[in-house]
Amino acid sequence: MATSPLTCGIDIGTTNVKVLLIDELARTLWCRSIPVPRIDEDGRPATDGGTLVRTLEQLIVEGWRATGTSSPLAAIATTGVGEDGLPVNARLEPLDIAIPWFDRRAESEAEALRPLLDQPVRAGVPIDGTRTAAKWRWLRKHRPQVLSDASVWIALSDYPAAWWCQAPFISETLAARTGCYDVFAREWIDSHLKAAAAPALPPVARAGTVVGTVARGPLLDSGAVSSSTLVVSGGHDHPVAASVVRRIDPSAVVDSLGTANLVYGETAVVAPRADPYIAFSVPVLGGPGVACLGVYEFSASLETSRAPDAGSSLRALLTAEDAPGEPGDEQRILRALRKTLGVRLPGDEASGSEDPRTLLEAGCFYARRMLEAVRASGASGERVYSVGGWARSRALLRLRASVLGEPLYTLDEPELTALGAALIARDAAGRGAVDALRRDAQVVYPEPNWQARYGKTYLKVQDALRTWKES
Repeated sequence: MATSPLTCGIDIGTTNVKVLLIDELARTLWCRSIPVPRIDEDGRPATDGGTLVRTLEQLIVEGWRATGTSSPLAAIATTGVGEDGLPVNARLEPLDIAIPWFDRRAESEAEALRPLLDQPVRAGVPIDGTRTAAKWRWLRKHRPQVLSDASVWIALSDYPAAWWCQAPFISETLAARTGCYDVFAREWIDSHLKAAAAPALPPVARAGTVVGTVARGPLLDSGAVSSSTLVVSGGHDHPVAASVVRRIDPSAVVDSLGTANLVYGETAVVAPRADPYIAFSVPVLGGPGVACLGVYEFSASLETSRAPDAGSSLRALLTAEDAPGEPGDEQRILRALRKTLGVRLPGDEASGSEDPRTLLEAGCFYARRMLEAVRASGASGERVYSVGGWARSRALLRLRASVLGEPLYTLDEPELTALGAALIARDAAGRGAVDALRRDAQVVYPEPNWQARYGKTYLKVQDALRTWKES
């Protein structure tokens, strides 16, 4: 039974939502993950903000009761997906659903928007159909009344926290995903907001900022929280997960393997510039310099195989101790990369499906190039930590280490993102009496023969990427 107030971290992911409770020593006392509550909107998935809040409230109360504590939670912080959001009225009630980041309906708006942006390098991220700015422009065109009626727009990952304390805000690392925030000067780019036809936006809050206390709802009625329970800003999920690793190893580069693969590092000094392999953001826990983010749509790339046994083959590969088979043919790996990156060469369409191992190899080769770009920007941590759901597969990590050509470190923590949010909440509440974050680390080494073969293949991958992305 817990005897002192706990803190709560919430991860609102693409696939699942997770709620985690920790004590003052950062020990996980309770955690649960369930699918994101989705609704169907004309055959497309979307998220209803009210349903999300009620789902999280039920999970928080369940976890608080399961710990056996009688003390209300000390603090709550949320983290999650980077681009989704909701227009809300003055009472913070949603006026529309949240369009998921992976929804591509705003591609034409992104195409029209790109030539209108006069400071794209300072925004840190390229504009495509997943970006918030493109979604704002789409809403102005297709649902103008919704944005006209809105009092403010709130990022989906911040929305439950804003609702509970009745104070709208946007976490700074989520502002950085919109395409309209200067990640070097730490301020909105007015010309980008105008071009995107952005709605009214709330104040920007750095991770760890106390934005209020719980002011309403079933959480108060249950006793799980009190009117003194702090509500704390969190931010973008992958960087928040990386912040846990960097508490243990401050110079680490983090290879976050979820629905998307994100390679994360931080550097104290970097001049504004564009890079074809990485985006720039703000350091998740504050501080000088910028964060470097390489992003690859990892899970989506695995769905490009149309082989009838692809699903079972992938499961068998990922649950094995070591990846079965031998390193793939370099031409098939290059073809798989082209499919993921949207590059088409004569004969590609007639080539058929790629096997799961080839698709995994292609993603690992692209991760190696992202890792090089992150390090070239100054984030030169010697150790790479692989975290996230896919990092639970030892077979994948063995293959990945062989492609990257270096050992990969992992932490014994199944829900690192939610833990990151809980630690941010704990620090804001001043509950970290002993800053002793303890998580066991394991090392996965490359297979020497694979490493040698993959090293030769990577030279061809580098040449191909220069042609596809850099010229």
